[in-house]
Amino acid sequence: MEVQCIHSRWAGLRTFAPDRHIIAGFDPRADGFFWLAGQGGFGLQTSPVMAEIVESLVAGTPWPIDAVSADDLSPARFLG
Repeated sequence: MEVQCIHSRWAGLRTFAPDRHIIAGFDPRADGFFWLAGQGGFGLQTSPVMAEIVESLVAGTPWPIDAVSADDLSPARFLG
């Protein structure tokens, strides 16, 4: 297949949560479903610490950062 014209050079999906903060954690309404979304345009910049956060939430390793808690990132924060 030959590409005749590039309509857009943008690549990647930029997701945002309603509060504009990252979502990380198990969904309280869907057993076993883990959210990691809402990075906006900062996925590459946040990926090292988010990998540690996900490890902590999934495997129970020590929480890696003092500036944010698991509750701050939890998808349950949107349930009111």
